[in-house]
Amino acid sequence: MPSTLVTPLLISKPFGFGASNPTYINIPIPVPSQIGTTVNAASFTDGFPPSTMTPEASGGLPFFGQDMNGILYMVSAYCANFAAGALSQYNSTLSGNISGYPVGAVLANAFGTGLWINQVSGNTTNPDTGGAGWFGAGLTGSYVVPVSGSNITLTPAQYSVPIIAFSGTLTANINVIFPATVGQQWLVVNETAGAFTLTCKTASGTGVVIPQTNFSSPTSLYCDSVNIQNTGISTAGLAPINSPTFTGTPAGPTATPATLNNTQLANTAFVQAAIAAALATYAPKASPIFTGTPTAPTAAPGTNTTQLATTAFVAAGSASNPICKGGTISLANGSNTYNFPTPFVTACISVVIMAGPGSTDATIFLQSAPTRTGFTVAVGVTGSYQYIAIGY
Repeated sequence: MPSTLVTPLLISKPFGFGASNPTYINIPIPVPSQIGTTVNAASFTDGFPPSTMTPEASGGLPFFGQDMNGILYMVSAYCANFAAGALSQYNSTLSGNISGYPVGAVLANAFGTGLWINQVSGNTTNPDTGGAGWFGAGLTGSYVVPVSGSNITLTPAQYSVPIIAFSGTLTANINVIFPATVGQQWLVVNETAGAFTLTCKTASGTGVVIPQTNFSSPTSLYCDSVNIQNTGISTAGLAPINSPTFTGTPAGPTATPATLNNTQLANTAFVQAAIAAALATYAPKASPIFTGTPTAPTAAPGTNTTQLATTAFVAAGSASNPICKGGTISLANGSNTYNFPTPFVTACISVVIMAGPGSTDATIFLQSAPTRTGFTVAVGVTGSYQYIAIGY
């Protein structure tokens, strides 16, 4: 039906909860007929008895208002309970009165961790104490079970949660007995120490050895009604999110560009691309091809090895490998001192001076030995002269 058809008024208290019993309310209304005791008293067997349905003028009796309050109280108490979202727990008296719970009955477990769903018709067993025929559903929470060197059987409080952890130090191989409830599932964590095994199984069936891991790598189990089985999705062989240790050949997407600098994982392809990008502006050792204006250390004058020669080394020369300087200079009649535009590094060996074209000067002579920076010459005619200097 549409939700707008009825707007229920929520019941937060049972009807007549403040009435004084038995003055104004009879609680509880009895189940057996009360006609033989009080002819006009109500019961769950008769309801309001026949005497209350006959007019008083014809010998009938009025019903008790206390009975009306009582039955309304009992009915509305359940309504208030359900309006508050609460489900009933197992009740041995009710179970006996109804000859056991029907299939599909849903009860809240006594541990506040989930529900029990009945799978057996007329089930009188108590699921909170391990009664058969009840399936745990809607389970929440976890339970840490201490173990050592002896087999243990889980209690309902322990197996009624979806996550079960085992702690302690194992001193022997042990079995942990689970209920043989078909379809029941658990995540199991073996946080024990000690070089022994912990096997989860049913009392009469086979089970699964749980590896020693932690809460980041639980093992998923279920019961097939006879045995405890691994669901096939155990995380025991998986890497945790926190500080994983990979094996084999882990792979991942390649970050781009090669100059990326953040917290993304780098694979070998990214590293190789980053190296290639970083070396793109460098020349290889074998047969390098330089561009621009490459430079290098200048070898000492006179060096005769495979060391690279710079322009400075070539300009400097050496005694065994002298260089020449020369050019046209203007000299005046008499003594002249001329400085080389670029001095020799060490010494000037000799200088030759010649008169320029058309000159008749025949009185050219050096007045002293040349130095690395220049020379002094005397000429008889003012004009242009040419010189050649050899040095290193």
